[in-house]
Amino acid sequence: MASFRTLVQARDFTSIPFDLAHFRDTQESIQTGPDVSVPVIDFSLLSSTNPDERAKVILDLGKACEEWGFFLVVNHGIPENLISALFNVCNEFFDMPEEDKLQFDNKNPLYSVTVRSGTTGGNDNEQFGGNDPNQQVKLWRDYLRFFVHPEYHCPTKPKEMSDIVLEYSRRTRDLARKLLRGISQSLGLEEDYIEKAMELDSGTQLFAANYYPPCPQPDLAIGIPPHTDPGLLTFLLQNGVEGLEIQNKGKWVRLTGIPGAIFVNTADQLEIISNGKYKSVCHRAVLNNKKTRISLVVGNGPSPDTIAA
Repeated sequence: MASFRTLVQARDFTSIPFDLAHFRDTQESIQTGPDVSVPVIDFSLLSSTNPDERAKVILDLGKACEEWGFFLVVNHGIPENLISALFNVCNEFFDMPEEDKLQFDNKNPLYSVTVRSGTTGGNDNEQFGGNDPNQQVKLWRDYLRFFVHPEYHCPTKPKEMSDIVLEYSRRTRDLARKLLRGISQSLGLEEDYIEKAMELDSGTQLFAANYYPPCPQPDLAIGIPPHTDPGLLTFLLQNGVEGLEIQNKGKWVRLTGIPGAIFVNTADQLEIISNGKYKSVCHRAVLNNKKTRISLVVGNGPSPDTIAA
């Protein structure tokens, strides 16, 4: 099947095909606005020499994991020009001719494990931790995903992609490690407890890029259905177009970002290691009929060889 990017550019869609309909309760209440903003964590304070500042940010980090399962990280130290280059090169990938992208199609056995690309999709459980492994949902999006640690993989095109993603994955891996040290302390554990228990030196890291073209009937399709994430922490960047919704206190909340900030959510294995105190929150990607949304996701997990005690 041609990518959604190609289909949207080639056809003037006024309605969506029936097999892409994802019916959900159109009467459900979606909360928006400043009153439902997720917590903001100033990452630089985790390195503060002021013990009161550091104690407060660790307390705030624990509350964010417990009460929301999502937070925004500011002052994370990842350069704006690197993030901009990452969006640009991922957009270049989605803009490549179909025949170039097909070599990374998930049906190509050469890349089916390490690098996968495609459109719509069926079961996304392996990538996003969907709760039903038998669920088959067709999605209004194109995607690219590949493992970047403990072994590094990347598409060979565009040629600039490998260096850019390698640098971003290195920086986000360091960010995850330092956040998990703060989270360990917020749980009353030694700073390096999670780092050692999950063997983060050889931890799994997955990079994913999602491309959501404008949809003529956004309420009748879905970008990614409700799911929780595997792993410890997931990082998400978006191109200034909203579409991330999470469940909080039984209601769906649409999140608004801060320019340059990174969304972080606690994932399944962090909920387990915290004995359920920190929640792996259900979230989804919704669509709009005006703008293309691109999200860049990095999932950080334990070593594949880790055995829970």
